[in-house]
Amino acid sequence: MPGGPPPGARSEPTAIPGFSGDTTTPEGRARAAQIRFEQKRRSNLPNAHSGRPGNCDEQVGRFCYWYDERAPKSIELPVVKAARDTLVLLLDSLAGVVPVNRWIAGQRVRYLAESERYDDALAAATECRADGWWCSALAAFSQHLRGEYAAADSGFRVVQAQMPARERCSWRDISLLIDDDTRQPYRQMPCGAEREAFEDRIWWFSRTLYGLRGNDSRTEWNARQLMVRLYQDAPGAHQFGFDDDERELLLRFGWPRYWAKGPGDPRGGGFSIVSDEASPAYRYLPAGNVLGNPALSDSSQWRLHQPPVIGRYAPPFAKRLVALEHQQAMFRRGDSALLVMAYDVSDVPGLNGDAKRRAAMVVAQGEQPAPRVTSVASAPALGTMTVTGAWGPLLFSGEVWASDASVVARARYGVHPPYAVDTRVTVSDLLFYKPAGAPPTSVEEALALALPTERVRASAPLGVYWETYGTNPDGEQVKLTVTVVRELEEGGFLKRKNQQLKLVRQATPVSVSVNDMTARGRTTSPRAVQLDISTLKKGAYIVQLEIEVAGQYPLRADHRIEIIDK
Repeated sequence: MPGGPPPGARSEPTAIPGFSGDTTTPEGRARAAQIRFEQKRRSNLPNAHSGRPGNCDEQVGRFCYWYDERAPKSIELPVVKAARDTLVLLLDSLAGVVPVNRWIAGQRVRYLAESERYDDALAAATECRADGWWCSALAAFSQHLRGEYAAADSGFRVVQAQMPARERCSWRDISLLIDDDTRQPYRQMPCGAEREAFEDRIWWFSRTLYGLRGNDSRTEWNARQLMVRLYQDAPGAHQFGFDDDERELLLRFGWPRYWAKGPGDPRGGGFSIVSDEASPAYRYLPAGNVLGNPALSDSSQWRLHQPPVIGRYAPPFAKRLVALEHQQAMFRRGDSALLVMAYDVSDVPGLNGDAKRRAAMVVAQGEQPAPRVTSVASAPALGTMTVTGAWGPLLFSGEVWASDASVVARARYGVHPPYAVDTRVTVSDLLFYKPAGAPPTSVEEALALALPTERVRASAPLGVYWETYGTNPDGEQVKLTVTVVRELEEGGFLKRKNQQLKLVRQATPVSVSVNDMTARGRTTSPRAVQLDISTLKKGAYIVQLEIEVAGQYPLRADHRIEIIDK
């Protein structure tokens, strides 16, 4: 919510660029009516529920920006709603007289969108007959607001194709949203195909949901660029007209949805204006170190408010965005990988019960993403999914959402096979399952029993399934050791991973070691063991597998679990 200008500024409207005061033309009548409406809006602003904080999250020119999604929103007075409805009726009438008028068509769609009349906004955009790309942009803008992201994305591509090269480059420029690590190489790229491919790659990884059709993050940016053009030639609620400071705020954080009257200097007789953008709003683009190699990212780097928050976006389908309770593992299939996931949203309000759930499991490589997607239109609250990808580092995203409830459960992080270089025998991930009868002899059997979480109770036995690859089809002896060790928390994620790879052991009551014979007649050996974890205390642990094969270094795989209680 930005507040500005500084206390003491008066609230009189300023001159509007492009309007001489002549009301004898349709556009002149519309401009005069718009000025009257904005004056009425400003004179009937409600008092702000939250004041300017001691420190701004961002100082953008004359504006102090801060984010507080818990603050109550200011309620627009009925007199303002009625005045806007009157303005829209006039714009409807004048658009019928001069459908080729670009300004009338644009402001008509603007105020219909402000009233959340998105269907009417799209209808108005289709009635536009202005030259060039303007009408197509208004239509794509309206489709974005209606949640038709695939259509909006396609429409904005058509719009950009009709723009002169210089305007297209300016429209697409994302310098305001990226951090220094990303901005430096970006600015070295001249306008053209290489720069646009770089931008498209960033927009792909920035999406809230990879399983959702269209790219809503990119269409949101296009919608903001259009809104800049609607604001810059018309009056608004903020004082002094639309300037570079307000433009930067809009492009970074979105356009205002609510306005209120803030405190001013009593000696000046004026007041400040506080505006609220859509919320809850999350970090718009990932950090540069994530974008550099998403397949190596950790889940913490995808946190919703990971600082520094340079820009924000409030996807309307994600009013609530929570961590997905799940378990994921990777298994080799030739040169490819089979990734499996078990998940559980039965305790998530809005996703449980009779919610209209959708689910997706998506993997992508880092450079130019060619995602592999498995999606389910009517997903169960507790279920399993699989997707194929490359056998190597990948970005994984598990997603379950219900658009009608605006709730999303998501897990996103980099995955990779257990470490093995130039070895004949390799190993898969570990998959935890609930023992029931005979141990599973395939991924499919194990997945049917898979735990939908990494949080387990010590009172129940823990099944562990894995596969070993490249074993001698005549059968060969290997030594298997499965150990459960306390997770060491000091040093953060990277240190913890190094400790796991070195098979750091602590005194622990859970360890199984056996001499085993690999499968005959095949080069893949599935294996499952059952662990008694009843002696473990509450806390985080690492289940570590070590396989000793003659002629090569030991293979290791690990998987984290959390003991929640007995």
